[in-house]
Amino acid sequence: MEELTKTDAEKAAEADDGSSQSVFRQKLGKLSATLGKLMGHLSLPYKEMVRGKGITRRWLFTTFSLLGTMIIVIFIISVSLINSFYYNNIKQIMDQRASVTSDYFAQTAFNSYTAMNENDYRLSAQSFVEGFSDKDKMEIQFINGRGTTIVTSSGFEPPAGQPKPDYEEACSNGDHGTWNGVNENNEHVYAVSYILELPDYKGYRAIRMIVSLEPTDSAVRSNIILIFAVMMIVLLFISLSSSYFIRSIVNPVKTITNIAGHIAGGDFSIRLEKQHDDEIGDLMDSINAMAAELALSENAKNDFISSVSHELRTPLTAIKGWSETVLMCGTEDEAMIKRGMGIIINETERLSGLVEQLLDFSRMQSGRMVMNFQMLDIIAEIDDVVFMFADKARKEDKRLTFYEPEQAIPVMGDRDKLKQVIIIVIDNAMKYSESGGEIYVYTSVENDMLTIGVRDHGCGIPADQLPKVKQKFYKANTSKGGFGIGLAVADEIIRKHNGEFVIDSVEGEGTNVSIILPIARQNTNIEISAAAEKNSTESEVANNE
Repeated sequence: MEELTKTDAEKAAEADDGSSQSVFRQKLGKLSATLGKLMGHLSLPYKEMVRGKGITRRWLFTTFSLLGTMIIVIFIISVSLINSFYYNNIKQIMDQRASVTSDYFAQTAFNSYTAMNENDYRLSAQSFVEGFSDKDKMEIQFINGRGTTIVTSSGFEPPAGQPKPDYEEACSNGDHGTWNGVNENNEHVYAVSYILELPDYKGYRAIRMIVSLEPTDSAVRSNIILIFAVMMIVLLFISLSSSYFIRSIVNPVKTITNIAGHIAGGDFSIRLEKQHDDEIGDLMDSINAMAAELALSENAKNDFISSVSHELRTPLTAIKGWSETVLMCGTEDEAMIKRGMGIIINETERLSGLVEQLLDFSRMQSGRMVMNFQMLDIIAEIDDVVFMFADKARKEDKRLTFYEPEQAIPVMGDRDKLKQVIIIVIDNAMKYSESGGEIYVYTSVENDMLTIGVRDHGCGIPADQLPKVKQKFYKANTSKGGFGIGLAVADEIIRKHNGEFVIDSVEGEGTNVSIILPIARQNTNIEISAAAEKNSTESEVANNE
């Protein structure tokens, strides 16, 4: 039973261990998948650099060309400096140590022997080597006049005929020589030989010091690998930051391009989601504002087309209906014929006015609105318009009053166009005034400027809509008829007369429209002539078009 229980426990432990390993493998798999997605996400700009032709490819190519060149140059300079530091340092130390050692040995031997033979030289060399403290760091050799190594601190005589380039150089110049190369054991070494100046000896005896460069080579390689690793880390960091930077610019630009395509296709409801408060964010705000304005313009255009259709259909329907009525009643009912013909004439004039308003708007949009400037009495023109609306005011139970000044006021302008502006303003005042309402027309003069005011006590204009009423197609009150272009045309006409068209209104209290024009003086004859000549030229251009 105990054995069975133990077996079960072991099985349970193995099951738990297997479960833990399974969970670990799952977590490791998720981590690997996440890292893979991250690397794929970061490597996407570089795939685009290889495959694409856009700004990503151009930016990355330029950046990494410069970056790669800088890294290569820095790496070469760093390697050169490391080599110079390590090997030059060893060369200086070895040269100085060999020089001091040779001088010290020569001085010791001179003090011991007044004349040194071969045996004395060997004994002195052996004695010196035994007392040499740096045997573990470098090898010291003594060479006789025949170029044979007779004593060495390593205890192993080098093979006969072994080349000694440094000794040969020292013999040739009579002082010292150096050599950096590989010895018979394939070991990288640095050797220095100094000629010994010994008493009463004619020949070349030399001291030779050799140090292994393998540790130095290893240190140089380690430093080079370290520099290379640091540069790769820097390159990786720059690559990651470049990837993020590119994605933060290119991706929003692609999104903007896509949204702009939708807007160009007529979808003005789509909007960009601003993510950063920078230049890209400002561009997104501008595009969103543009889309909103286009949506308003599109709605205004549709409303304009609907208004045009309605406004033109109404008089046409009346003309058609009364034409059929007159035709059917014959010549017997003169009263009906007279009434019908009067309505037809009125509706025809109304239709003509609507068409003329559309033509003026078209000329204004194309910049071909021509002004026929002349000296005129603007008070007389205002009086004519007020008289024209008097009958309509009586029929609609509205009071139209003109406070006419006693003297004429001359202005320089286009008679028909200024009259059209006054008609538009008074017609709007009549349209938006209730039955029993009052409309006042008045004038005032200040600083050689004439103000023609039209004041009503109608519904007024909301404050948020007041800045838009002079925009084309805009109608503050859609319940009334009209194209929504009258005030835009009036504003353009007054602007061409160097005047101002000002609208002040309070919702529920009424509206006051001010037409401000410069008063003509005696010295305006030259201006009249110039304006007439300009008008003649513009008319010829318009007729040719």
